[in-house]
Amino acid sequence: MSARVFDPTCKIGVLVAALALSGCVGTGPQAGSGTGGFAFSRAAPQKLAVAGGTVTIAGPQGFCIDGRASRDGADGAFVLMASCAAITRNRKAPVPPEEALLTASVSPQPGPGGSAKDRALVLKRYFASDEGRAALARDGRPGSIAIDEMRDRDGLFLIHARDRSAGLASGLRDDFWRAIFEVNGRIVTASVVGMEAQPFSTSTGLNILRDFAARIRTESARLPAAMVTKAPQIPEK
Repeated sequence: MSARVFDPTCKIGVLVAALALSGCVGTGPQAGSGTGGFAFSRAAPQKLAVAGGTVTIAGPQGFCIDGRASRDGADGAFVLMASCAAITRNRKAPVPPEEALLTASVSPQPGPGGSAKDRALVLKRYFASDEGRAALARDGRPGSIAIDEMRDRDGLFLIHARDRSAGLASGLRDDFWRAIFEVNGRIVTASVVGMEAQPFSTSTGLNILRDFAARIRTESARLPAAMVTKAPQIPEK
């Protein structure tokens, strides 16, 4: 009798589909509003300019964008990323060193400005409040959230928290890492959610998140000035 081998590509694909239907990751434009959005082939992109061309979302090596679960419109942008092999259903496609789901949301309007340090102080007070914890919870209840850590580093406001509310897709961990930062005048929220079957340490989750944020910053800095100021919105499907 041959042994059954765990296939992360299949598992991730199921989770991505579940998240697209439930809209249970991140905030902003949700992935649960149908199967429209960006029209991509199986050759899923590894980066995408959104929010009128002001921000480019790109993940660490091995991550690709799921166009079916991503949105870009008047209410902001939401992008879901997972293993390229899972998104394309091609086992020969790239895979990241650590399996995870990544999300990024971009505000529809320019941010309030100010320094990253001042923004971190405001965000720390906000997420320490019932209102802030409720905003992090799937069920909107502050008691569902346990914040393990908040810190400010390199212009990123970082959160590591656990969400005990119902609705988590099977196979995902209940804790997540999140970074809030400014890119070309827009507020970006990047998140990392790990897999129960392939757990990684808190420091590894933080490193994936910081790498994700760094890729967004690097790719967005390469946008020409004309794109940043004049690019049209990607039409909603």
